[in-house]
Amino acid sequence: MKKISAAVMWMVLLMSAKAQTPAAVKITGTKFPFEIMQQWIDVYSKSHPSILFQLSKSISTDSAELIIAAHPFRPGELNGDQLLIAVNSYAQLPFVNSSRGDLAALTQKGFTKEDLQDIYFNAGKKKTENDFHVYKRDKNVCASRSFSERVTGQQSDLSGTLVTGDDRALSAAVKNDISGISYNNLGFIYDLKTRKVADSIAVIPIDLNGNGKIDKDEKIYATLDDVLNFLGTSKNKIIPQDNVNIVVNRKTISKNALDFLSWIITQGNQYNHSYGFLNLDKTAVLQEQKLLKNLNAATVLIK
Repeated sequence: MKKISAAVMWMVLLMSAKAQTPAAVKITGTKFPFEIMQQWIDVYSKSHPSILFQLSKSISTDSAELIIAAHPFRPGELNGDQLLIAVNSYAQLPFVNSSRGDLAALTQKGFTKEDLQDIYFNAGKKKTENDFHVYKRDKNVCASRSFSERVTGQQSDLSGTLVTGDDRALSAAVKNDISGISYNNLGFIYDLKTRKVADSIAVIPIDLNGNGKIDKDEKIYATLDDVLNFLGTSKNKIIPQDNVNIVVNRKTISKNALDFLSWIITQGNQYNHSYGFLNLDKTAVLQEQKLLKNLNAATVLIK
């Protein structure tokens, strides 16, 4: 009888412990920000060891509490209970194989916005003076959607050869094709350790003022930090840029997840540049903090 009582007591204690253990904060979505997201998790977990996180592409969006999405959202794309929380932003640049014979001429002239439209979206429809073999993702993922809207102003299909794999596969394709050209976020174009353009590829500058040449103040691509510093202080938006957002459900979001998001925006932003991301401007930070504060208050009432 004592053995049975002890077993029952053990089961009660075990069930009680499980009930008190908070569910892990599950995160999925767009893959290219995973590296900085893991950095945020690692640092945050040191001061919040009781909070568990799961970050994986294999987590379904139905079971995930935080869904990473880095593209412009159209009306009706979110349901009534979903909200966007911007955590940082990113930029994309055109790049080619560094062994091109016309590389020097391309870097002196640069690309205008019209050139980007012609090369990436009208391939085969309009002749250009240069030979470009465009590579694009095999899926209409966040970065592709963002690049499309920021260059053309609408959701347009990029021209070119489909590449299977994640965004890194675009760089691999261009490295193996002397006429190759593609687009990518800064963290995949630049080496995060050396801060210089990755081996075997070269950035084609954007002609920001459209005068047909790259002026001295437009030569901002030598290092990753040069680009980030320019984008952080310039109002010029010709270089494609977009927010990295977290989609949350206002009715099911936990306080642990909300506190984590608040930490990312206020303290986790110190890691943005290390991974090739841009900080939100001060106005955006205040807006996101206010939104999180309201969600936090609503969560306390619901719980």
